Amino acid sequence: MKRFLLYPMLLLTLLLTACGAGNKVVDQQRAEAIKSLLESQQFVVMVGTMRPLSAPTVSVSQGHKMIVRDGMVTCALPYAGTGQNVGYGASGYKAMNFTSAILDYKVEYPKADRARVTFRVENGDDSYRIHMEVFMNGKTTIDIDPRGRDGISYSGMIHGLEML
Repeated sequence: MKRFLLYPMLLLTLLLTACGAGNKVVDQQRAEAIKSLLESQQFVVMVGTMRPLSAPTVSVSQGHKMIVRDGMVTCALPYAGTGQNVGYGASGYKAMNFTSAILDYKVEYPKADRARVTFRVENGDDSYRIHMEVFMNGKTTIDIDPRGRDGISYSGMIHGLEML
């Protein structure tokens, strides 16, 4: 009876080990693809939630994204927060909808399972510091500190530009 149970258990153990090894290969390939996107500055983050400074996390509708391509960033993100020093007229309503050149782009890998991307954007009378935590499974958090407005965070998934 013991032999009868031993063989299926051994087979199940071997099968689970083989499946785990396959996942590691896929995970390693995904991590390398994400690193390549970050290093080449050619990616899009599709946003699913936003977290204003003084409000709870809110789901956002489809289509909100941040695109990094060819040294430029295009943000099409919703914004909720207060402004302390916001210009009047059209420039005061841009909030997180802009296209501008990227300054001081830097990628670091503080841990094996994540990357940290930082850069600045100057857009007329608006200025933004952007910090991203990109996990090797694709999950991404974007923290934006605008000058003269409350900071805001977004969560989503990073993809290649073919998603556009």
